[in-house]
Amino acid sequence: MKKILYLLVATVLFTSCQEDIQTNTPAFQATFNNAPWRANYSEVSIGENGGLVITAYTQYETIVLKTSSANVGTYVLGTANSNDFASYDFNSPEITESYDSRVYDGPAFKLSAVQNAGTGYVANATGAQTTGGSGSGLRVATTTLNGSVTGITLVSRGIGYRAGDLITIVGGNNNARFRVVNVQQSNGEITITEALDDKYTGNFKFNVVNEDGEVVTFSEGVFYKVPLATF
Repeated sequence: MKKILYLLVATVLFTSCQEDIQTNTPAFQATFNNAPWRANYSEVSIGENGGLVITAYTQYETIVLKTSSANVGTYVLGTANSNDFASYDFNSPEITESYDSRVYDGPAFKLSAVQNAGTGYVANATGAQTTGGSGSGLRVATTTLNGSVTGITLVSRGIGYRAGDLITIVGGNNNARFRVVNVQQSNGEITITEALDDKYTGNFKFNVVNEDGEVVTFSEGVFYKVPLATF
């Protein structure tokens, strides 16, 4: 089903996205699974939580980006905070598919900073084991200072983790901890870089997943001077 979807999208939407985006105002475009993608129409509204809702359309597709604030900044997707959210829908006479940045089981993608530095960790580790959370196999490289873990780097993503999982680093007194921010199937960022005269500019990237676990990827996404809708 996903392969058919890709072929339909490529056939319908392959356009001249190589043009400078600033020659098109407003503009909303990205790379969709290595193919150029451009919206026919896009607009911004303010959600119930005071954040942005950026909606972009083609003939058969809809992308919705939601942020928890309308302020300039970066908003992380695929977390337990559903106020930062992305979705992609494809609706044609032949196919209906829906993908979004729901909380989903999978390999860890982004990790938080160390939340509890712990005690008794005697040396840096190149692949420390971990315990806790809903998955297994997650390993991290650690830097330590005076027995406490001061930094971590992802070494092995493991399987079966969920956003928000609290993870403990094995070693020392087994009390250094961090969290899984999001997983490989559901992640990304929306960055608002400018909000001026009710027009919004920024960039985005995301992986979103459907109920069958299939993933679609949008990268190198840009929205440029997309206007606030008037009703």
